[in-house]
Amino acid sequence: MNENSFARSPSTAAANDVSPETFEALRQRLRNRFDQLSPHLQRIARSALEKPNDFALNTVVGIAGELDVQPSTLIRFAKEFGYRGFSEMQRVFRLRLIEGGPRAREEVFARQSSPGEARDFSALLNGCVDALIASLEGLRRSVSPDALERATQMLRQAEHVYIAGLRRSRPIATYLAYGLTRCERQCSLLDFGSGMAAEQIATMRPNDLLVAIAFTPYSQLVVDITLDTHLSGKRILVLTDVPESPLARHADLVFLVDNSATSQFRPISGAIALVQTLITGLGSG
Repeated sequence: MNENSFARSPSTAAANDVSPETFEALRQRLRNRFDQLSPHLQRIARSALEKPNDFALNTVVGIAGELDVQPSTLIRFAKEFGYRGFSEMQRVFRLRLIEGGPRAREEVFARQSSPGEARDFSALLNGCVDALIASLEGLRRSVSPDALERATQMLRQAEHVYIAGLRRSRPIATYLAYGLTRCERQCSLLDFGSGMAAEQIATMRPNDLLVAIAFTPYSQLVVDITLDTHLSGKRILVLTDVPESPLARHADLVFLVDNSATSQFRPISGAIALVQTLITGLGSG
C-alpha cells in the first residue's frame, strides 16, 4: 500500500462509520511528513502536535486566528492527510479527549471557564507549583550528563556568545546572559527591539556561538536569526520544546524542555534550571 492510498483511509473509514484513525496514528503521520510540508502547513502541524486540546475544542476560525493562517489553510492541511475537511480531522482530536482520563478532560474544560467565575486560588497556586515541579522532573529525566558536558564545552570554547530569545523565552535568555557575565564570559543579548539582531549576527566570528531559545508559537525573528547563523556556518545551541521545532533542525546541540501542554501559561522552570546547571558547570570548570 503506497502513502497516498494510506492517506485516504481515514476519510473512507469515516464515510463507512467505522473507527476513525487514532490520534497516535495521526501524530506519527504528522511527524513522518513534517519536513515535506510547506511552512504554513508546518506551523499547523507543530500546533497540532503540541496543543491537541486546542484542536479538539476550538473552532476553525479560532484555530486559524491563533496560528495566523486562513481557515482555508486548515482545510487544505486536513486534505493533505486524506481527510475530506477539517471537521473530519478534528474528530480524531475530540475522540482523544473522550477516551482520555477524566482528570485530563476536567483540566481542559476548566481552562475554558469564564474569567468571571469564582476561582479557588489555593488550587490555582497548587496547580501552578505542580506544573513547575513537573517541568523540573521532566528535565531530570530527559537531559543526559553527556549533553550537559558538551553544552558547557560549547559555552567555554566560544569567544563570544550571542543569545536569542523573545516572549516567553526572553527571561531565560536574560538569565543566561546574566550568568555568563557573572562568569566573566563575553556575551550579548540580540537586540530585536531596535532591529539590529541581524547585524549583530553578521559580525559573528568562527569561534562564536549562538544560543537560540524559542517555544511554541515560535518567534519568526528568532527562527530567521537561527537560520542565518546556520547558513553562515557558526555553531548553534538550542533550547526548545519539541523535535519538530524550526530551531532544532539547524542546531549543533538541542535541549528539549518545558514542553507541557497542560497550561495556558507554560512553565519555564525547566529551562531556567538547565541554564543554571550550565552556568554552574561553566563557573566550576
